[in-house]
Amino acid sequence: MISKQPKVMPYKYIIPIAMAFITIDLAAVSVAYKMVYLNIIFEINSAATFIFPITYCLGDIVTEVYGYNMARTLIWYNLFLQFLFAILVTVAVHLPSPIFWSNGDAYIAVFGSILRFVIAGTIANIASNFMNIYIVSKLKIPFEGRFFWIRSILSTVVGGFVLVAIVIVVGFAGKDINVYQTWIMFKSTFSLEILYAFLLAIPAAIVAKFLKFSEKMDVYDYNIHYNPFRFKSPAKMEQPCLE
Repeated sequence: MISKQPKVMPYKYIIPIAMAFITIDLAAVSVAYKMVYLNIIFEINSAATFIFPITYCLGDIVTEVYGYNMARTLIWYNLFLQFLFAILVTVAVHLPSPIFWSNGDAYIAVFGSILRFVIAGTIANIASNFMNIYIVSKLKIPFEGRFFWIRSILSTVVGGFVLVAIVIVVGFAGKDINVYQTWIMFKSTFSLEILYAFLLAIPAAIVAKFLKFSEKMDVYDYNIHYNPFRFKSPAKMEQPCLE
């Protein structure tokens, strides 16, 4: 039966968290081919590297508070919207421009390869993001819900390594950088991923603790199926909540 009364959302913060996750990811995609030099350690970096690791932090928080299934759903929606974003932008920048408009080539230079990057990112995200939330979820039970900051650092470092390796090989190899520069970019980008892992771990733990008490939710993923391609949640799953 169709309800004629508005329904109350069971969670207060999942929508703004999801919107932040998607916004941060699309911002990273938009500046993917902007190169950044800071110092000898962070020598060649995509500007996306300074933005994207925040999504790992949010993914860890969602997994810790709402459970693996919620995080898995968020990742899949984000990947679909990322791909849609890339298609729309690619079509838009290749539309013909009026004669007086002289910036058409600049848009193509910046966004012309965005679909390639998103395809690389999709492959990398399926591997790295699901590995990231798997580690947070899996270790929560033997750790009895403690040491979230340690689990967050470990998951971000492992997931970040996989992401950087795939994205640089598929997204950047042969595009205006040589083999040596590709290696320098890998080293610089992964170093930045590690730095973010440590910097964001404590703030993420504070936010997760706040959400647990605010949402009265602290999911433990007992007897869960970790297959990222399984879209139907198990019928029975223990999910302890804070009272």
